[in-house]
Amino acid sequence: MNVQDIHYLYDYNRWANHLILDAVETISVEEQRRDRGVSHQSMHGTLVHLLFAEWVWLARWKGNSPSAPLRPEDFSDLASIRNYWQQLEAEYADFLGGLTEETLQAKLTYKDIAGNEYHNPLVLLMQHVVNHATLHRGQVMAMIRQLGIKPPATDFLFFFRK
Repeated sequence: MNVQDIHYLYDYNRWANHLILDAVETISVEEQRRDRGVSHQSMHGTLVHLLFAEWVWLARWKGNSPSAPLRPEDFSDLASIRNYWQQLEAEYADFLGGLTEETLQAKLTYKDIAGNEYHNPLVLLMQHVVNHATLHRGQVMAMIRQLGIKPPATDFLFFFRK
């Protein structure tokens, strides 16, 4: 992948995140927080995990390795999640704007939450973030379906067809 491909992939990721946030916004707070037996319990927990992943990876790419995750209890409602995400999107735009082919292909050294050190090419880590988001958006969509509501179509295909 090159810089242009990464920009396109992150445009898709932002678009799909907005669709999911908009869909969850139509659901009661009680249903958003109901434990549905998925990896992060509820829609709220899964959205915070998705937000955390995007936050932690951007921090790592900027040279910081946070040692604690964002937690669902740190976000009182969907509006607080959305507000934090909007700030993060602005930081992503700045980061993406500074990407070069060289930095994209360079190996990045970072630590996970437990303090283990890794070295991976930035391009692969950036692809991972979008892939990870796709998984968890799918979980939120499944939870929405459990309520008998049709979730939005967030496949990459629908993004590039628009």
